[in-house]
This record gives sequence, structure tokens and C-alpha cells, in this order.
Amino acid sequence: MKRKTKTNRYLVFFLSLLFFLFTYPSDSSAGNNPKKKIKHWEAEISINPYYDSNILKYSDKYIDRFVNLQDAGRFQINRYDDLVTKFAMGLSYSNKFLKKLETTFSADFGYYKYSFNPVKNWVRYSVGWRQDFFLKSSFMFSYSYIPHFYVRQFRDEDWVTVYGYTPITYKPYEFAKDDFSFWIQRSFIKNTRVRGYFSFMRYYLDPNNTEYDSKDYLYGIRVYQKISKIIDIYAGYKYIYSDAKGYDEPGETKQTSDDVNATNYSHDYSAGISYKLPKLLKMNSSVSLNVDYERCFFTTDNFYELDPIHAGRHDKVYNITFTYNFILPRNIQMSVYYSLNDRVTGTPAAANAEYISDEKSYDQYQTGIQINYNFKF
Repeated sequence: MKRKTKTNRYLVFFLSLLFFLFTYPSDSSAGNNPKKKIKHWEAEISINPYYDSNILKYSDKYIDRFVNLQDAGRFQINRYDDLVTKFAMGLSYSNKFLKKLETTFSADFGYYKYSFNPVKNWVRYSVGWRQDFFLKSSFMFSYSYIPHFYVRQFRDEDWVTVYGYTPITYKPYEFAKDDFSFWIQRSFIKNTRVRGYFSFMRYYLDPNNTEYDSKDYLYGIRVYQKISKIIDIYAGYKYIYSDAKGYDEPGETKQTSDDVNATNYSHDYSAGISYKLPKLLKMNSSVSLNVDYERCFFTTDNFYELDPIHAGRHDKVYNITFTYNFILPRNIQMSVYYSLNDRVTGTPAAANAEYISDEKSYDQYQTGIQINYNFKF
């Protein structure tokens, strides 16, 4: 009940902010000439219903156990797949405060609603400041906050020592997240744009899993290139370091703790291509293909007997997304997409290889439609 009350407070705050932005007076005209009226405000509303084949990213092992009604207490869901609907709205204000350089302030809200598993419902709030400056360059600062995100149930070993292997020892793994991000981009040569970005993220776990609290750092670069009037490509790289707390009791340190240590780093490579199609019924449309490959390595010094989930663990994560986009009349854009996700988990320790793969490998696909409507005023 407390979490729901807290979420409602954030929602009230966000709606109040939107009301303020909508009602705040602005000088939307140049002089008194109505022909030179400038629209500074832009609003966007979107709805994105999609099917998710594996909402908790379960391995085949746990999908089978869920279907066969095993592991009492582990599964707090009604089904392992779901029809999800994302509702989003955003508002931005743009003006040229610095000579001819445009400044944009924005606020956004997103709500993910699960049709059959309300325990997975979550919201995200964000604000941003984008600034153009000289030499065809711009930068942006943003902050986003997720007050509550449910991952799944895990067995808590501290409770096992008291209650044994009973249903009550399965506890929810949940977190709140802060994300402070910055990017800067510049067009160096004709039709080429380079963006560098950085994010600092903080994860705050529930009281049963504070050893998983972490500070994450992301560094990345992406290059965009227009090949022709109808073909665009990009390629990018990200390095992510996640520094997990690794202890959960006063007086402990990561080195002296008997808890798990989820510290890891990863290399992420991505590329994409977009192709503009001939007009169909006077509508502009395009298709795009995006691929992403991530290699993640866990760095704990613990032996696998103490920390079987993280000791020596390495992940390979694949994502392929195909999207068909088209623009409808009245500022409406629609996308139809299919996304395939796959994680393969392994370890050099042969005695632990089968266990860790059964625990953490998974496959998942998502397919849906997104409709965006934006207008200026």
C-alpha cells in the first residue's frame, strides 16, 4: 500500500507539472503580426500495445516448472507471457534564448500495463534539457526515475536458515532506479553525425536484496550516416560497468561479506539500417533493421560453491528488431515491429555450467504496434 501511495504521489506531481507547462504563458508571436506566430510548444501522445512471450525472462527450466505448478511460492504471476500496453505522453517547450540557438525543455511520462500480470505494471518519469550550439552541434541532459520495478521471486538464503526450503522463503526482487544521462553530438562532414553519451544509474533494491544495490556507468558512441536519400545507417558501441554493493549487513564490506557479488562489465555493439519505401497511397513509409550484441562478464572472486549465479559467469545477449514505419495524415505515425531477444549464459567451471545455463539463459520475442500523435501550439 505504501508503494502504491508513493507512485500516486509521483503521478500527481507529474500531472501537475504538465498542467503548469500547458498553462504557463509564453510569447508565441513576433511583435503583433499574427503571420509571424511561432509555436513553441509540442505535445506527443502514444500508445503501444504489444505481445511479450516471456515477461520475466525465464529459462526453459522455469517455464516448465510454472506450467507444471511446481515450486510453490516462486511464481507470483498468472501466466509467463502477456499482452502489454504502454501509454506515454510528453510535452516540450522550445525557444531561441541564446541568439539563434534553440533550447528545448521536456517532460515525459510512460506507463506499462500488463493485462494478466498486474504485479509487473510500472511507470517511468523523465525531464530533459536540450541545447543547440555552434558548429552544428547540440547536447542534452536528462533525468529519469522508475519508482518501482518487479523482476521476479528469488529464494532468500537468510530466510532459508530459519524456515528451511518452504514457500515463504521466496521473496520479491524489486528495485527503484535513478538515471542521469548526457549526450553531445556534432555533424562533422556532409550527412555524418557523431554522438557520444554517458549515463550514471543507481539501483535501489528492496530490503531483502540490498546486496544487489548498484551504481552503473555507461559510456558510448554512435555514428549516423546518410548513404542516399532513401538509406540511413548507424553503428554504435557501449561500455557498461555495474558496481554492485555485495553486502547487506552493518560492518560488512564487499571483501568480508558472505553474500553474492553481482559486479559486472559489458561491451555492447549495435548497428542498424533504414530504407525509405516508395509512397503507398500518398503515405511515406520505411523499413528498418536493428541488431545488438552484448558480452557481459561478472567479476566476483567468490567460488561457485558460494556464489553459483555469478562466479565465472559470462553472458552473450542478442537482439534483432525489424520495424515497418509509416506516416498517416494529421501528424499520426504508426510502427509495426517484431523483436527477438536471446541470452546465452555460461561459465568456465564445467561443474557449474549446466546449472548457470538453466538458471539464466532465456529467449523472448515481442511484437506490437505503436501509434504516435504529436502537435504544436
